[in-house]
Amino acid sequence: MLQGRAALVTGSTAGGMGRSIALTLARDGADIVLNFGTNRRGPEAEEASARVAKAIRDMGRRTLVVEADTKKDEDVAAMVKTAADEFGKIDILVNNASGPWVVRDYTEIPLEEWKEATSAQIDGAFLTMKYVVPGMRERRWGRVMHLGMSGALHMGGVAGVAPDYCLGKAARAWMTAALGSQEFGEGITVNCIEPSLIEQVSFDEALQAATADKSGWRERKCSKPQDVAEIVSFLCSEAGRFVSGSTIGVGRLP
Repeated sequence: MLQGRAALVTGSTAGGMGRSIALTLARDGADIVLNFGTNRRGPEAEEASARVAKAIRDMGRRTLVVEADTKKDEDVAAMVKTAADEFGKIDILVNNASGPWVVRDYTEIPLEEWKEATSAQIDGAFLTMKYVVPGMRERRWGRVMHLGMSGALHMGGVAGVAPDYCLGKAARAWMTAALGSQEFGEGITVNCIEPSLIEQVSFDEALQAATADKSGWRERKCSKPQDVAEIVSFLCSEAGRFVSGSTIGVGRLP
């Protein structure tokens, strides 16, 4: 379905949605640029990256691991250049990397921590698009996905949440609406996925879910990273070519 495509998935080596999305796009035929470094660095992060990369290679796909902080212009520029040199292009961009979830009243947040959290959500999405979208425009084909959060626009002032995190997620929905229509004429779709609460799963669980036969699925509750990954897969396919500027809730209560 995605043979010949190359995908960059930010924040894609830890235990969340990014890893499942990377594995699923590889399952569907895409070569994958794995990224870490916005929040996690060091030997543990490198080990996790190597494990995901091996799984993708075992599927018969090419993969590249790039350590880059998506909040930093120079890191993103270098990551995109490295990816383009390796694969020749980036067809799919998934903005998953995000800031920390720290619950507190907004009056208690130090300015630098506020900037750090919102930058990971907003600047990261802006910078990756800044460097990836021009190539998509040249080829007149591209898929951009932002990972948001269900209810982010209305949750910032609710007790028990992280307002800076919510603001960043809500901004991704705005970017989707504003840029989705702008880029559609260039052959590029821009969409946002807003999941409700998603469980962390082990690496083995994530790999098994990405590669298992789906015909027997009977779960009634959307709670797994794989549920999100399957929506991303659809939107990246030709079947999703007319969906752009949309914010799609996954597992949202009625």
